[in-house]
Amino acid sequence: MGYNKRKDQKSKLIFILIIVFVLIIGIFTTVAIVASNKSDWKTRNTSADADASDQSLFLDDTSESKTQSEIDPVSKDDVNDNIDPNYPRLSDDALKLDKSNIYSDYAVLLDVESNQILAYRGADSKMNPASITKVMTLLVAIENISDFNATYTITYDMISPLIEQDAARAGFEDQETVTITDLLYGMILPSGADATMAIVEYVSKTEDKFVELMNEKAEELGMVNTHFTNAVGLYNAKHYSTATDLAVLMKEAIKNDICRKILSTVEYNTTSTQQHPGGILLQSTAFSRMYGSEVKGIEIMGAKTGFHDQAKQCLASYAKAIDGKEYILVTCHAPTDMDPIWDAFAIYGTITGTYDMPTDLDKRKTTTTSEVYVVVTDENGALVTDENGEIVTELASASNETTTETVAAEDTEDTQE
Repeated sequence: MGYNKRKDQKSKLIFILIIVFVLIIGIFTTVAIVASNKSDWKTRNTSADADASDQSLFLDDTSESKTQSEIDPVSKDDVNDNIDPNYPRLSDDALKLDKSNIYSDYAVLLDVESNQILAYRGADSKMNPASITKVMTLLVAIENISDFNATYTITYDMISPLIEQDAARAGFEDQETVTITDLLYGMILPSGADATMAIVEYVSKTEDKFVELMNEKAEELGMVNTHFTNAVGLYNAKHYSTATDLAVLMKEAIKNDICRKILSTVEYNTTSTQQHPGGILLQSTAFSRMYGSEVKGIEIMGAKTGFHDQAKQCLASYAKAIDGKEYILVTCHAPTDMDPIWDAFAIYGTITGTYDMPTDLDKRKTTTTSEVYVVVTDENGALVTDENGEIVTELASASNETTTETVAAEDTEDTQE
């Protein structure tokens, strides 16, 4: 009996030891799992920190101290990478342009009907759009205005900062009461910052609120590489777009009848006011440099120019071919005021085969930054052309008094929009 009792006690001891051993194994296993998870969590967070660091580096590229070339250090030409099915796509035979073909660093030719890009250079490189910005300002304003016969009074507080910033103006004066329609034309044709700010205040009271509408519209249109900081197009490193995005914007703008009409107007006389009894004759900066019919078989119907030192010379235009098809073209970041115009002729010419595409621009003598060319006009203000129908330009100089057309202040060496 004593033997059996000792046997039972031994069995119980073995059973207890087994349980303790199992518990110890379980504890070690749990600790190992926790340690492994902690390591994975740390690895994931390290990766997230690296991603955040990459984003921070991108944001640094748009800091105020960066130059234009630093804003877009990488040129992503293949716009087919965009995942939005409604975003313009490269056609199978899209023409890739370079510095031997055009002066503009950024260009996109868009077939409106097919939504395909037919020719391009630096299509998705971020750039400063200068006063092409005002196409968005125009579109947003028109979509938020119900009475175009309403009026708004220009104030000194509105004009004064623009004078200090050397921004182009339509010419409205302090205490001048102007119709909304006149302000819209004043914003686009001479690229007037005074008219622009009046429209901004009329629609949204403050520019910050209006810019919110602009960025919301950009997002709605799928302008994935665009961000606005102001309604005028004044330089700001965080104010950027791309040639493709601007083509998307222009395509949307010409769907609106009012936008289309204003962008295609050559000149417009504002309503009589106390300050300007005869109104103000507003002239399109774009059509002061071209007729629009220089390329046979296709006509440039409307356009908007832009300029400041960082953006250089810019042009966004739309054209209609003889077969009725419509095209959008953006040519930006060119050295002189006529360069994006020449580029437009050459690129539109690829559609009709009626205008030569340069192949040696990179080998030609370039114009120095101190040289500014202006178009020549006759005594009636009409553009002068040579025997080949080309617009005549001449070198302007501070000491040379000529009867040349005064190209809007936005496009002089000293003035930004």
